[in-house]
Amino acid sequence: MANDLQQRIEAVERITALFRTERLVYLVATSIACVMVLASAIRILLQGQAGYGELSLLFGSSGFIAYQLGRLLLMWTEAIKRLIPIDEPAEKAK
Repeated sequence: MANDLQQRIEAVERITALFRTERLVYLVATSIACVMVLASAIRILLQGQAGYGELSLLFGSSGFIAYQLGRLLLMWTEAIKRLIPIDEPAEKAK
């Protein structure tokens, strides 16, 4: 089991090293987009133009800011999936 985990760790390290440039470009572009969305949200709040609808679309659990921050963590989520695979339910195995 420890050997299997070590192999998965090495695979994730190889993948992240292989796609380092693409990962950095993606993180920079997504970070800039996230900052722009946050700045827009702050601007409409300060100007008093934000109603309940706008605030829920921006800050709600399924709002745009939550989506943007989730995209920043996408690569780490995929790496964790490779390290700790989840067994499929028995229903799918049939």
